[in-house]
Amino acid sequence: MTKEDKSLAPWEVFEGTAWEAGLLKSILEDNDIETLIEQNMALPWNIVPTTGASAKVFVAYKDFEQAKAIVDEFYTNMDKENTNGFPE
Repeated sequence: MTKEDKSLAPWEVFEGTAWEAGLLKSILEDNDIETLIEQNMALPWNIVPTTGASAKVFVAYKDFEQAKAIVDEFYTNMDKENTNGFPE
C-alpha cells in the first residue's frame, strides 16, 4: 500500500443514529471533508424491539484530525442539547 493509498483509507469517526450521522455528514462536508456513511438497518418484521438503525461515518485518514475536532464539538453540542443547556 502506497503512502497515498493510506491517506485515502477510510477511518471511522462516528457511530450513532442515522439522523445524527446524516447531520454530521453535512457538517463535515461543509468543512470540505468527504464522508462515507455505512448504515445498519433493523428489519421491519423484527418481533424483538431493537434500538433502531445505526450508522457509522468514515473520513479519509488525511482528514482524520480535522474531522475528529469537528466530531468532538458535535458531541459537546449534542450533550448540551440533551441537558437543555443545564449542567446535571
